[in-house]
Amino acid sequence: MELRQLEIFRAIAEELHFGRAAQRLFLAQASVSQQLQRLEADVGVRLVYRSSRTVRLTPAGKVFLTEAERVLSAADRAVDRARQVAAGRHGALRIATNYPASRLLLLPLLEDLRAQDPDLSTMLREMGSPDQLRALRRGDLDLALVYGPVDAPGVSSTQLLDVPVVAIVRPGHPFAGRERLRFEELLGYPAMTGYEGGSLVIEDAMVAAAAAHGTRLPRTPSSTDLSGYLLELETSDAIGFCSLPRAEQNRANGMRVLRLDPVEPILPIHVAWSDAVDEPLVNSVVAQLVRLAETVRKAA
Repeated sequence: MELRQLEIFRAIAEELHFGRAAQRLFLAQASVSQQLQRLEADVGVRLVYRSSRTVRLTPAGKVFLTEAERVLSAADRAVDRARQVAAGRHGALRIATNYPASRLLLLPLLEDLRAQDPDLSTMLREMGSPDQLRALRRGDLDLALVYGPVDAPGVSSTQLLDVPVVAIVRPGHPFAGRERLRFEELLGYPAMTGYEGGSLVIEDAMVAAAAAHGTRLPRTPSSTDLSGYLLELETSDAIGFCSLPRAEQNRANGMRVLRLDPVEPILPIHVAWSDAVDEPLVNSVVAQLVRLAETVRKAA
């Protein structure tokens, strides 16, 4: 049994599709299938059920995945520690974040950490919340700044901030001169609550807030990726939605930002960490994030 086989098995388990797993690993699909067969031969049981239409883990495969993730995480940590020592560094922190958390919390956190320990290495990524939680459970991250609520086995979290959802439109949009927009006014225009592959958290917040005030908003995510979604907003009368920090970036690019009435949908930002890891550094940084969030709330 080889680590590469475990990595291939993990990709299959997450994608539940041999073609996508192969693409993610930059391998031929036939190679992925062969490596899985060798792994199953070594283990002595079937780990993945596959047919012409379905790929799913067997009960044995689900148990094996948990243990395989622990082995891969331990191997990754061993490599990271060795590289840190070789580079003269004695600590590293792997953090992923969403956009509003990076603007409001991560930047001041990094300033504090560098002042406290100049030798501390930080590895940062911007990722969607579902991807962050999967990486956290695999042991690929130490901390995740995600949209809540967090409901993932083996993961703890605490809420830090709430950020509002706002509308964005192009400069020539009929609503471009407005400052506020009511839910019922959205029904007359294409309203895009997300893009393909993105999180559903903004859509969920929009639909729930509108329903609480008597407006039934259809769920209308864009069928394009992020770049196509932005292009559609810039060239049509569609209305898009995002967090207020992201909207400020869009405003700098010429888009118009409108607050929503009679109440703004809210996105809760949480910090999450794995229950399997008890690192003093992680615990300390969580406490720092809680203090920073309180400062941000008071300033607002």
